[in-house]
Amino acid sequence: MKTIDRYILNELLQPFLFGLAFFVAIWLIDLMMELINLIFSKGVPFSVVSLFFLYSLPPTLVISFPMAILLGTLVAFGRLSGDSEITAMKAGGYSFGRICVPAIVSGLFVTGLTLLFNERVVPVANDKFTKLFRREVTLKRPLPQITANRFFEAGPGRKFFVEQFDPKTRDMFGVVMYEGQPTNFPRVIEAKKARLDDGRCTFWDGRISDFRSSGSDYHHTYFSVLEYPIDTHYVNPDDVPESKNARQMNILELYAHIKDLESKGLTEKAQVQNWIEFWTKLSIPFAGLIFVMVGAPLGSQTSRSGTSIGIGMSVVIIFLYYVLMAAGKAFAKGGHLTPFLGVWMPNILIGGVGLWLIFRLKA
Repeated sequence: MKTIDRYILNELLQPFLFGLAFFVAIWLIDLMMELINLIFSKGVPFSVVSLFFLYSLPPTLVISFPMAILLGTLVAFGRLSGDSEITAMKAGGYSFGRICVPAIVSGLFVTGLTLLFNERVVPVANDKFTKLFRREVTLKRPLPQITANRFFEAGPGRKFFVEQFDPKTRDMFGVVMYEGQPTNFPRVIEAKKARLDDGRCTFWDGRISDFRSSGSDYHHTYFSVLEYPIDTHYVNPDDVPESKNARQMNILELYAHIKDLESKGLTEKAQVQNWIEFWTKLSIPFAGLIFVMVGAPLGSQTSRSGTSIGIGMSVVIIFLYYVLMAAGKAFAKGGHLTPFLGVWMPNILIGGVGLWLIFRLKA
């Protein structure tokens, strides 16, 4: 490695690390608001919320790596240009293409790092996040707020009315429960006393009434003690069937999933979304290399150097990249482009512009 290569790599390192911290923080702001809401409004323990945050870092890093190398390249080459160091390097016999080599190597390194994270770390993190969220948030509900002489919900399709309530023993008196039925009027359970506890409701001294669709009752069942599953507090997550989505699969698993669906007769048109996800897993990592190719010549042409200029230019380029990505995916879903071309369109177009700018400044 020549001195010029080490020098340019050192120039890239600091703004790259700053860009990584900057973009990670930007992406995590919305997540932090949601996590804080889980703590204060849903009572999720801080230790669980910390795991949510930890599992959210790998996907955020995958998005931020290419953005950070873009910012680093713009800032580094902007400073080199502003201090006339690129002119001095050219005077020393180095072409602009040769000056860009360390940056392109850095782009390849970031591409490989992003691909490694996307394959080995992100699917595992997404899977753990999904399972933990289902276990600690989706399938856990607090006991309902019980108030005398008011209706309250206790699970899907069930409404209670109580005449009296003892908050110490949590005993309810003069209880009526309405349970929705798919075809008939609600089933009604009336009892002198009841108590909600651990996913069930125990009724004492009452009757169950079933109604016809016309509204008339046709069946009564009397009981002294009745235990009724309510599922207001806890549902066992182990009883819920698991299935991976595309975000929880790596490239090989997703490809095998696509081929398995094809063998079962699913048409190519029906598989468009899966192919879009497949090519996205490859195209996003290569954005790091593409951003270097366009960032180096653009940064070297700025009349002023500085982090603020680099941030502004990087935001514009990133915005353009994701607009092209969204448009390409929309064209692919509409059948106007293949999934490959739709997803890779921003890499092809922006990469082409970057190559043109490098060769234009090669002299």
